[in-house]
Amino acid sequence: MIYKCKVDFEKEILRYENLLERTDDERKVQIAKLFQVNDKIRSLLSRKLTEYAICHFANVSPSSLSFGKEKYGKPKLLSHPKIFFNVSHCDSWIICAVDKKPIGLDIEKIANLNSDTLEIFCSTSECNELKVSAWPELQYYQYWTIKEATLKLVGTGLLTDPKKVTVFFQKGSSIKVRFENKEWLGESIHTDDGYVLSAVNTNNISKAILVSPDSFY
Repeated sequence: MIYKCKVDFEKEILRYENLLERTDDERKVQIAKLFQVNDKIRSLLSRKLTEYAICHFANVSPSSLSFGKEKYGKPKLLSHPKIFFNVSHCDSWIICAVDKKPIGLDIEKIANLNSDTLEIFCSTSECNELKVSAWPELQYYQYWTIKEATLKLVGTGLLTDPKKVTVFFQKGSSIKVRFENKEWLGESIHTDDGYVLSAVNTNNISKAILVSPDSFY
């Protein structure tokens, strides 16, 4: 199940301190290290959306949740080890996926091609595909988000070379991903407001549940 939240920063800046008081100490420490107010708000609401999504998906209470980290820093649910989640955010969007199996998720805003990140995320054959693509920017950000979602799924993130992840575009928004002799199915979509959202080992992005920040107060 996928949950999404659109943040109105002008609204949240007036009330996020109230919500911060009711947040766990670990997240407070993380937020205190951030300099920009919008980053603080985004971090806080990311945690609250995660809690909301897990509770809605698993029918558990927020007070029962406890979080930890895996070897390479991937967040995990200590209190309910058979429930998995993944979070991504970009600009005013926060997205959270929850499932009974490991999952990966990423969202990015479509912009111009960036030669620096192009060399990080795309293999030579993929770069060649972009040269003949009808919409290279879209396909580039699909590669980016699919590969990052895959590496978030396996838990290493960008400590692993994204070029080792092979992407296969299938019918419609469906994708298949291969990494180290393992394969997963997923989905990659282009949203109406110009973002690419990709999920690996889960799908139905188009049926994501929209959650208002008002739900957290």
